[in-house]
Amino acid sequence: MYSSFQEGGSVKKLWISVLVVLVVLPMMFQSSVKAATPISIIIDGVRLSTDQAPVMVNGRTMVPLRAIFEAFNATIKWDQKAQTVTATKDNTTIMLKIGSKTATINNKAVTLDVPGLNLKGRTMVPTRFVSEALGHEVGWNPKTQVVTITTSTSNVGNAGPVSNVVAQDVSDFGDGRDLQVSFTRAANESLVDHYRVLIVKSGNILNLSSAQTIASFNYSTVLPTGTNPSIKLTSASRSVDGDSIKSNQAYVAYVLTVGKGSNASTLSIGSSTMTLVNKTVAAINNVQVNDISDYGDGRDLSVSFNKLSDESKISSYRIFVVKATNYSNFNLAAANNVSSANYTLVSKTGNNITQILSSGARDVDGALIKTGVSYRVFVIAMDSSNAANHVLSSVSSAITLSNIGVSNLNVSDVNNYNDGRDLRVSFTHATDETYISQYRILVVPTSYYSSFSLAEANNISSAYYTAVSTTGTTTNQVLTSSTRDVRGALIKNGVNYKVYILSIGSSNTGNVLSSPSSVITLLNDSSVSIVSNLSVSDVNDYGDGRDLRVSFTHPTDETYISQYRIMVVPTSYYSSFSLAEANNVSSSNYTSVSTSGSSTSQVLNSSTRDVLGASIKNGTSYRVYVLSIGSGIYWDSNALSSASSVITLLNDSSVKAVTNLSVSDVNDYGDGRDLKVSFSHATDETYINQYRIMVVPTSYYSSFSLSEANNVSSSNYTSVSTSGNSTSQVLDSSARDVRGNLIKDGISYKVYVLAVGGSNYSGPNALSGESSVITLSTTKSPVISVTNVTYKEGNGRILISFDKSTNESNISEYRVLVVPSKQGFGSADAIEVRSSYYTSVTPNGTNPSIFTATRDVNGDSIVKGVKYKVYVLAVANNSGVQNGGLSNSTEEFEI
Repeated sequence: MYSSFQEGGSVKKLWISVLVVLVVLPMMFQSSVKAATPISIIIDGVRLSTDQAPVMVNGRTMVPLRAIFEAFNATIKWDQKAQTVTATKDNTTIMLKIGSKTATINNKAVTLDVPGLNLKGRTMVPTRFVSEALGHEVGWNPKTQVVTITTSTSNVGNAGPVSNVVAQDVSDFGDGRDLQVSFTRAANESLVDHYRVLIVKSGNILNLSSAQTIASFNYSTVLPTGTNPSIKLTSASRSVDGDSIKSNQAYVAYVLTVGKGSNASTLSIGSSTMTLVNKTVAAINNVQVNDISDYGDGRDLSVSFNKLSDESKISSYRIFVVKATNYSNFNLAAANNVSSANYTLVSKTGNNITQILSSGARDVDGALIKTGVSYRVFVIAMDSSNAANHVLSSVSSAITLSNIGVSNLNVSDVNNYNDGRDLRVSFTHATDETYISQYRILVVPTSYYSSFSLAEANNISSAYYTAVSTTGTTTNQVLTSSTRDVRGALIKNGVNYKVYILSIGSSNTGNVLSSPSSVITLLNDSSVSIVSNLSVSDVNDYGDGRDLRVSFTHPTDETYISQYRIMVVPTSYYSSFSLAEANNVSSSNYTSVSTSGSSTSQVLNSSTRDVLGASIKNGTSYRVYVLSIGSGIYWDSNALSSASSVITLLNDSSVKAVTNLSVSDVNDYGDGRDLKVSFSHATDETYINQYRIMVVPTSYYSSFSLSEANNVSSSNYTSVSTSGNSTSQVLDSSARDVRGNLIKDGISYKVYVLAVGGSNYSGPNALSGESSVITLSTTKSPVISVTNVTYKEGNGRILISFDKSTNESNISEYRVLVVPSKQGFGSADAIEVRSSYYTSVTPNGTNPSIFTATRDVNGDSIVKGVKYKVYVLAVANNSGVQNGGLSNSTEEFEI
């Protein structure tokens, strides 16, 4: 193509250049850029590569001018000051000024549909007028977003570009040998001299002009054979910029078709971007071995190791057991030659592997695994596609199998202390204790362990097992009151346990874990039972016992229980606290609780002391116990609960609870207006946004917690601002309790006040203590409504008459209310009408007649064409109760 262009028709070639430039350039500034499918420029079947993608502007395709002219070997000059670009090819010169719709071709002015534009340093020009001026064919496919340009010289010898260029990662050498490029040969291979495979780093631009200048040592040559080529590059292969091909670099492959003689060269479209990844299988790590049984064969040997993070290329693992005397000579080559009968094959599971070998397992020499022989273990991950990628793990520590396990393990419940003293453990020692230093009794709660492994047993803290010496041939031991299970909890009634014995071996043998005992649940056959669901919480900031709430569930049978005693135990003095110690605590150092009810939730008082006699205070860590005190025939059979979680009281809340909370019955409306709530605000309200008065029916709440208060709906509490030092508020008629019921007579309530933190505070809200119980009652009589309300209308005014209430002694006034007929209206609405929107009448013992106000209850003027009704509200004085009092309405009328 280039040879023909240079030999003849140079002017036309330049026009083609301009045509191509202008064909593509309008695409850049299209008012609605179509990003889904990029615009492509195809010149005589070859895609034009540009560093600025073509765009659409106002229906015209825009393309970078420089890219087009360089593709046709034209020269370009740029005048920064004049903002003018000049392109020259042979005897043809095109000059274009950015922003102008007038261009010149050999000094002849032509008009552009869209002016040349500058985008990101690239001159973009339109196409259509150039194609029409030069007579060359320009095609546009809006569906595929492809511009095709067919030049007048497209019939000159051209084998055409190759297609379907594909780059693949085929090996793991970390160089060019990993890269294979295949493509579909040129359509007319008789015109092809050879192909050049060009590897370009992703992100770099390659066009025909630059492709033809690549040095020979930076591409791979492929000769035409009449078949579609596929070439695997070499370790010496390089990218077009001279860098060695390597892993973790993204590349795009191109193929340059080089024509014979004067036949033009063409450049293919690039392959998809691909990144070479070295997938050599990694070595296994953390190979561990343990002696776990006493069969005297492979079943005694457990092998564990960490799985590979990427198992995509492996099919399985192989475990090799090597005599310790020979392990230094065992390498990858030796491992690959081991017979399948002499290693253990393990399937990949997606998890770390722990494999117990079989009775028939053999070492790599073919000998059965047995006791008394020192072994080391290796592991290989098997590459399913390339055995050369196998990597041998590092070697395990040495292990010598030995028969050191116990037998005849039994457990029994022998006492009623509700601690470890109730549990007896018996077992027969190992027959050979040569390598055993001690035994460890491990009590395992079954709710946490469906099974219990040697690895878990080896990691148990010394505080959570009972050590037994090797003296004698058997052990028959009752545990102590302070014995804990393997999770650190004191042993107690009602929990299901299994017991294991860990034999502690020497460095040559390792430890061995027994099989589990049968399940045992300790039971106290005394009729004095312990409490359950014991919990503690920090609920205030007094710095004494009032900060501590203790909650627990009573036993279902309290027949022989006289009381409960709450005992606060400082953890610094007691790592555990026994029934004997609890029985001896002075009466001034615990809190007594009656057996009333099914549960207790009690905030301690300011004088409460711990079991040592010290006042409860901030900064001390405590556990709480509850002692059930026996009575009758069980007067000496007290029962101590398990410990609560540890609690340390802190004054860490910037939101403080209110104080001096009191309630009183102040009216006889039969609703919230009867209830007055008074309290002193927190001394520091910096972080308080508001207070919420919460009325709690005692029938539903024996106690009321902070979490419950935080969840009360906004319609079921009364908000109070932080203004002032105290609040004394009568609730309104619509006030509701925390369950959403209107407050009314005859219900027993307690009141709480919740101090709510503001947006500048992220800590907890603070709930007050409870008020005394209050039950509202009514002593005043309700008002009686007027009757026989009638109207007369004349001269635009309304005269209302009605029969007075039969008892005016508890009525302060009558209110005459004009209501639009379409408006719903009731007693609650009547009470809320503003004084300027009704007519007031003072009771005087006679039946009143009075003209209404000139406005309705909404404040709107009474007008013609609107239908109204009139009501009369009898309003209670201090001797009455506003329970109703609204009359029936008049008939509907208009003025």
